[in-house]
Amino acid sequence: MRVLEVSEHYFPHVGGVSEHVYCLSRELIRKGHEVEVLTSRIPGKVPEDVPSVRIGRGVVLPINKSFSRITLGVGIWSRINHLLRRKRYDVIHVHGSLAPMLPMAVLHYSRNDKPRTIVVGTFHAGHDPSSLYRVFKRPLHRQFFRYYDGLIAVSPVAEETMSCFFPGDYRIIPNGVDTDVFSPGRSALVDELPPSSLKLLFMGRFEPKKGLRHLLGAMPIIKRLIPDVKLVVVGGGPMRPYYNRFIDPQVADSICFAGEVTGVGRADYYRWCDLSIVPSIGAESFGITLLEAMGCAKPVVATYIPAFRYVMSEKEGIFVKPRDHADLARGILELARRRSQWRSIGAAGRKKALTFSWPRVAEMVESYYQEIRVKRGIINPAQRKGGG
Repeated sequence: MRVLEVSEHYFPHVGGVSEHVYCLSRELIRKGHEVEVLTSRIPGKVPEDVPSVRIGRGVVLPINKSFSRITLGVGIWSRINHLLRRKRYDVIHVHGSLAPMLPMAVLHYSRNDKPRTIVVGTFHAGHDPSSLYRVFKRPLHRQFFRYYDGLIAVSPVAEETMSCFFPGDYRIIPNGVDTDVFSPGRSALVDELPPSSLKLLFMGRFEPKKGLRHLLGAMPIIKRLIPDVKLVVVGGGPMRPYYNRFIDPQVADSICFAGEVTGVGRADYYRWCDLSIVPSIGAESFGITLLEAMGCAKPVVATYIPAFRYVMSEKEGIFVKPRDHADLARGILELARRRSQWRSIGAAGRKKALTFSWPRVAEMVESYYQEIRVKRGIINPAQRKGGG
């Protein structure tokens, strides 16, 4: 099949949607499909093993306790129309919300080739009901949403977020994790970072919903009982100076900001830590950082929010209250006292992560593509197992 994956969020932007689009595209290519990613121009290095088409320029906006991206530029719609007419894709797969401009333009012009092209949407967001959807749901449905042939949500939370405005037959197909990259092993950082009897890791973008301020607030409580505790913060974003105000001077020497790290480098930080801390306050649809830590066989301390309960159980770590730095400290200290169980907890996490491996997830997506093509009469059931 000739597949176009469409996303406002793609490399070098770091985040769950970028990773999802890249890993899914890579797996589909390995399975013999011809895949391209349509996204905007963003300064920085992009993967070379997945072809991409870049139209317009990505602009970041603060939305839903996070940062979202829209595409701006002259002639975006006409260029997308030309691309779709020239390439004649079998599958157009749009990732993310109904945002300007790429998803809207692609859905609009996908109508031109409906007899042979299917359009699938994957929805990744998990947040409170959108006021924009509430106001514009009818024109959005009439002009764009109704052209989807298939609907995917990465979790029940993501399905609930979208279906309250755009009801439909959603298929739950989760995010995946690269279990070859995120795997147990010795970290090269052991000799670079200061030794400690309790090594903590925060991995995530500097966004309000990630809850970093609550982890920083928990550090004085933890340090009173474990004086040599070390926290490494891996992430980036414009809010970096904002978090300085939440660092108590007595724990400043226990916290290291490592900056933004991508790819294999992130796995090295997971392997370095004893516990991975995921203190998000909400507005999450999944929990990829949980899976990455679990893939590396590390116990996780995570907030008790619906998206994380979908990914993790208490076999793989411990849950704490969101927005509560005292309870976060309690959970970290409780898991620290269970040191003798770290290996078995890590093994349970690794076993869980393998069920979300990208080859398995890509197989589910590919099967869904073919299921829709059969329903549309584009291929017959006998062709479903093949490339069609």
